[in-house]
Amino acid sequence: MSEQLIIAGFHRSGTSLVCQLLHRAGLFLGDELLGATFSNPNGHFEDAEVVELHERILADNGRTWRVGEHFAPVLADSHLECMRRLVERREARHRLWGFKDPRVCLFLPLWKHLLPRARVLLVYRHFAEATRSLARRQAQEIFLGRGSREELGQFWSEPDLALRMWLVHNEALLSFARAYPEDTLAVSLEMVRGGFPLVRALNERWGLGLEEVPAEEVLDPGLAAGGRGRQPVSDRRLIGRVEAAWSGLEELGRRTESWLKEVERAGG
Repeated sequence: MSEQLIIAGFHRSGTSLVCQLLHRAGLFLGDELLGATFSNPNGHFEDAEVVELHERILADNGRTWRVGEHFAPVLADSHLECMRRLVERREARHRLWGFKDPRVCLFLPLWKHLLPRARVLLVYRHFAEATRSLARRQAQEIFLGRGSREELGQFWSEPDLALRMWLVHNEALLSFARAYPEDTLAVSLEMVRGGFPLVRALNERWGLGLEEVPAEEVLDPGLAAGGRGRQPVSDRRLIGRVEAAWSGLEELGRRTESWLKEVERAGG
């Protein structure tokens, strides 16, 4: 019986960095991984098959990756069949496997239904850092002439879009973590930057048998660093939700750190 680790986090929250580390540690993340881009020069470490499936589900529900409000996805039989076939192929070939895609935040209960033993690593980043990084990436996309100018310009015509997206994805992560506390572990990008022993924590938590790889082997401070600054908000009704979500995420991160300290004390 195989083990599965799903890596979930909002866009520009450090999931690519984390998955680069886990890939080196021995986690199978897919046969065809999305390649490098100007915004992710070391690669995305996203399974193209999973990304395509998630995009198809979103499109069939009248959505794009720019989801700024909660919705209950409706799955066709073809969607479920694709998910089942993917699971069957991975289960047959790998003792330990997983995948990463920011869109998976929106579909975690569906994957948990298909993979009851799946563990989920939640990766989060401060809203001001994440939304600023997303805006910077979209501006570069426009400058380079990639994608639809009209679609990319939505972030400027709807000033709170990136913040609402951050909320929807991270509120979904919080709901999942509260429903499955034993099957989730949360880390912030700041924790990873600060040297948190992520691979050791995953092995201690779930006995995954990953090879311990120092985070500094993949961490490029120049790429990961970013100031929080102040978050501009047009709709002030979002402020309370943002503060509550951030507080909840930070509490999960503190629990991770406290739990590992206890484990290390007991082992010492």
